[in-house]
Amino acid sequence: MDGRDPYESEPKTDGSANTIALDGMTVAELRRHKARQEKERADWGDAWQDTGKVFTKEDGSWLHPETVSETFRRILATTDLPPITLRDLRHVAATLTHGGGGDIHALKETLRHSTITLTSDTYTSLLPELDRKIAEKAAKLIPRSRPATDESTA
Repeated sequence: MDGRDPYESEPKTDGSANTIALDGMTVAELRRHKARQEKERADWGDAWQDTGKVFTKEDGSWLHPETVSETFRRILATTDLPPITLRDLRHVAATLTHGGGGDIHALKETLRHSTITLTSDTYTSLLPELDRKIAEKAAKLIPRSRPATDESTA
């Protein structure tokens, strides 16, 4: 976005444009959204504006990103969640993906970063639960001596 006037451009690099995996619940919701949008397309008839976008106004016309951000802020204000921006959801997604078992390389590929350092330094933070789980796994890798047995009682 340049001020209030959004613009579209080609991705910075060839690797920036790609497909990412989505969970089944998200795919199902997107399919429901598509069905609603197809109904809106039929209801609007010739007045429907075919922008090719997934998220649009009811008539298919272009939806300004700030409208989405304003709606997000309004919804967020009705919750007990910490104050975050729509853009922060990228960081949240990276953290949850990492917490769900995605390694740094998987995050780098999903976020389309050029270096793993950028991903590690910018987009991930350990969840306390993941931190404890990793510590327990690491401790199990350390060879331990077996408890001494009293051979005279054996």
